[in-house]
Amino acid sequence: MKKPRERKGSMDKLLLDTTYLLPLVGIDIGLKHYSEIFPKLHYYYELYYTPLSIIEAKWIVIKTIKRLKDKSLKQRLLKEYRNGVDLLQASNYYKSTVITNGLIEEIADELLDKGIKDYFDRMIYATAAYYNAVLLTEDEALRKLYNKRKTILKPNRVIDWNTIISIIKPEQ
Repeated sequence: MKKPRERKGSMDKLLLDTTYLLPLVGIDIGLKHYSEIFPKLHYYYELYYTPLSIIEAKWIVIKTIKRLKDKSLKQRLLKEYRNGVDLLQASNYYKSTVITNGLIEEIADELLDKGIKDYFDRMIYATAAYYNAVLLTEDEALRKLYNKRKTILKPNRVIDWNTIISIIKPEQ
């Protein structure tokens, strides 16, 4: 097994989009090598999440539950969500950002003018910009926006899971 690199003094901040928190609250996302690589992220980055992702994850859980017929499965998923939130908040590896402030709102409002309609996406992107963090997202529109458009403030970088796989190689 390849040994992860040691944590050094200054590491890039990595803001996790909601997608990457979903498995922690019981929703499978089907990303290649997720269960192997995700636990190693803290060796490479300072990990951040916005509390808005916790709210968005709850909406996804509720939407999922509405499609289920089995009441015990619904209850289990709700419990997994609560346990995942507790785990995330108790962990030393994940840091919560502020929910919002004037600058985050200004950046998010500018993104609305640039065609990003989803409130959570705008706020997550704006939070990454505010913290000068690398944004990890599967959202193609956010990645394109970062590469093409000038905004008042941008994240450090915007990357996807495939980029993470190229940094943290899975076991062969």
